[in-house]
Amino acid sequence: IIGHTDRFRCAASQRSISNWVSKSNTTDIGYYFNKDQIGTDAWTDHDKIWWHSPLKYADRCKTPTLFIHSDEDYRCWLAEGLQMYYALKYFGVEARMCVFKGENHELSRSGKPLHRIRRLKEITQWFQQHLKD
Repeated sequence: IIGHTDRFRCAASQRSISNWVSKSNTTDIGYYFNKDQIGTDAWTDHDKIWWHSPLKYADRCKTPTLFIHSDEDYRCWLAEGLQMYYALKYFGVEARMCVFKGENHELSRSGKPLHRIRRLKEITQWFQQHLKD
């Protein structure tokens, strides 16, 4: 969304997919996920897969964005968040990357209690910082 509008004062991305091309070859849910979500795959219609990738629109982003990822998430790899994080930094957009060590895709639901609390604090602080009047 942040690559298509500047209406939001800030954003938070968790377990993100920034590049559907790289996602198609690295996820633990296999090659079929792109076809299920987008209707095609990187080998059949590379342009359509890239068109759906937030990374394609990083140069349009203006929204300060918090990225939350887990280093043992094999569904949405840390690299997915890092690609967008570094792109935003490159284009001068405020961004923060918060990585949870030893956590996986289930951080928000079944992660270590201290990590779940920290995750909520990171999100709360990010929004409080950017939504002040």
